[in-house]
Amino acid sequence: MRKVSCLERSTQFYTTKGPELRVNEDIRLCVDTRLKLGPRLRKLLVRDQFGENMTTAKIFMIRIRSAIGVLSLAGVTWLVACSNEEQTTPSLDNYRLENYADLSPEEFVQKFNLRESDVAVRDLPGWAPLKKVVVEMPGNEPWENRFERLEFLRERAPAVEFIPVKNLSDAIERGVLADAQATIGLGCGPSTVDAIGPDVRWIQSGSVGLDRCFNTIGEEAERMQNILRERNILVSSIRDMTKHAIAQHSFTIMLSLIGGMDIHAERQRQHVWGRTTTDVVRDKNLDVEFQDLTLLVVGLGSLGTEVGRLAHLLGMRVIATRNTSRSGPDFVDYVGLSDEMFDLANQADIVFAAVPPTPATLGLFDMKFFEAMKESAYFVSIARLGVVNWEDLKMALKSEKIAGFGTDDLPQDDFELWDLPRVIMTPHVSDYSPRYRDNQYVFYRENLRRYMAGEKLLNLIDIQRGY
Repeated sequence: MRKVSCLERSTQFYTTKGPELRVNEDIRLCVDTRLKLGPRLRKLLVRDQFGENMTTAKIFMIRIRSAIGVLSLAGVTWLVACSNEEQTTPSLDNYRLENYADLSPEEFVQKFNLRESDVAVRDLPGWAPLKKVVVEMPGNEPWENRFERLEFLRERAPAVEFIPVKNLSDAIERGVLADAQATIGLGCGPSTVDAIGPDVRWIQSGSVGLDRCFNTIGEEAERMQNILRERNILVSSIRDMTKHAIAQHSFTIMLSLIGGMDIHAERQRQHVWGRTTTDVVRDKNLDVEFQDLTLLVVGLGSLGTEVGRLAHLLGMRVIATRNTSRSGPDFVDYVGLSDEMFDLANQADIVFAAVPPTPATLGLFDMKFFEAMKESAYFVSIARLGVVNWEDLKMALKSEKIAGFGTDDLPQDDFELWDLPRVIMTPHVSDYSPRYRDNQYVFYRENLRRYMAGEKLLNLIDIQRGY
């Protein structure tokens, strides 16, 4: 159980349009749990905060009951208890948020291998401590969980007014972005940037990739970049907080292709029992041993490094490319620069694409690249859509220039790839895990603390480069 001062317990409520009334004030509910009235009242009001409307009659009855309860049980005693005692609140252990609550900033950075910005935020134009922050809290979780997450943030910034919203549309409809100084979780695409008020100085995205924020090329991308630069708006991502889930998902796709799990699953559906040595289930690229294979990681960032580490554990040889340096971990046999990609592709049995979508990487994986690969090699891409030339990829698969393809992202209207052999796809779920939402809020809390203290932010995005 976590101890919290009674006077620290606060819940905020905001008015919305419509026939049903919502409370429009900051209420501090410090009723001793022994009275049993307080927690029930608090929970009823909190439900309203997350979109479960309360009618005028309900609010009136709650106020009447609250007044009777406090008066009948000695209001003076209650006030003294609030001033001098600490009360227990439900532990966050069930959500695993507290697992990292006591880590020092240095330990937090080291544990998740996070990237600090070069400059402290207090030294950047327009910085000031935040007063109002809009936080996206999707409604697909129990409201109790959402409330605990909000309290988890408030512990690091008790003076901040947090406005929970379901999504961007909810925030726009309620008009809460007009005077906010920061947003958390709402994203950073054109819709968000166009909707935020003039005081916003920081956008904390809830995503790993930010291609939807900058669109990477074209007039819209240039407009977005200009707005963010001119208004001195900082953008940060949750990069690295979900890298283990994404890497394990990616590696599962790789191993499934190598082991022909897609072929065997299809045969199972057809009720066909056959081995790869028979004509029934024939594929020249199956039945290989992992320790005989070479993995090429194109884009040796944090995700590519984790995938390489997993491959190394299975005995694979790992080679890679980076954009600006040849540095890499010991388990990578060779790190080449981006212009060596084609030569290295010819050595690889599996190519893993983990590059961000930028003007330099759009359409990077085209027929020229696929022709540089072995015909027995597999191509797996967790990179965003723009880095793959989809028409060239389909042609390479049909002509057997490559052995197969795996992805966690796909143009939703391109159904031809769905029916091609040796293709494994998942619907952009590689970062989903039981820890997904917790990882977000653990990161939000630490970056919020850093912003309020004027320190170096984590995962600050270079707006020009888009990552």
